[in-house]
Amino acid sequence: MPPADELANLRGIRLPPMETGFWADIGFAVALGLAAALVAALLLRLVLRPRKPSLRAEALTELAAAKSLPVPERRAAQAALLRRIVRTVEGDDAARATGPAWAATLDRTLGVDLFERRSGRVLVDGLYARELSDDPALDRELDAAVAKVGR
Repeated sequence: MPPADELANLRGIRLPPMETGFWADIGFAVALGLAAALVAALLLRLVLRPRKPSLRAEALTELAAAKSLPVPERRAAQAALLRRIVRTVEGDDAARATGPAWAATLDRTLGVDLFERRSGRVLVDGLYARELSDDPALDRELDAAVAKVGR
């Protein structure tokens, strides 16, 4: 007499154990080692990467270095620095302004009224004058204005 359930006497099908080769284990270890080295290299790069100084710190350093120059060269260096600051903060279009528009852009970017109405005009339209006066007050006001960049 056959069993009521014909499938009851079947045993589970089992595959014979697969033999793994020596090279499969080595390949896995090499891949794991390379992945760990990549992660370690990326983490070290993040940790040991030199920090770029802020725009404010870089600009103040350049202003301090310019103070040792003769007046015409100092004013030219300060004007070039102001162009770079505006280009960084507001973009290329703002940095291309000239005349009164440039003075207004400088005042707006630095949050001062130094360039449209006061002694900062020399950095807007007076750079080509025959005689540039040495104005320590302008240097101090420029330092104070640049110190506010990025705040």
